[in-house]
Amino acid sequence: MTGKLTAIRHPELDSLYAFWHQNCPDGGIPMSSDMEPADLRRWLGHMLIMDVVAVKIDDAAPSEKNFRYAYYGRSLAEAFGENRLGQTLERLPGNQRKILESEYELVRLSGEPMHRVYTADFDGVERTWERLVLPLTGDGESVDKILVAAYEL
Repeated sequence: MTGKLTAIRHPELDSLYAFWHQNCPDGGIPMSSDMEPADLRRWLGHMLIMDVVAVKIDDAAPSEKNFRYAYYGRSLAEAFGENRLGQTLERLPGNQRKILESEYELVRLSGEPMHRVYTADFDGVERTWERLVLPLTGDGESVDKILVAAYEL
């Protein structure tokens, strides 16, 4: 794992990153079982958790990875007009799906956190958000959950 992420602008994302980082074992990824909902209460409304799921295309090909919403915060559901709990990224518009698949796959494979600031048109209104994407592990080795938090700037 690399050092501290820099340039996180939103103070709630910075504090979530600090919490995640303090739960990292030396050089590793925090265990998902160590992330109790009570400990995450402060960020729950602005948070989502993605499960990494295997998708079998056919018997000859290896399984591909997809991401399914295991938790979807109330503030995000209100901001985006939908609770995506239980859905995969397949239901998102193509461009948005590609960006998120790429981002989550990079975090899954690298085990490294990432964040970004983006501006987009949301129903005719330009809005700027900051996202923090954090890997979690259930077995101490592979990333099987991804914690994402987003705040409007």
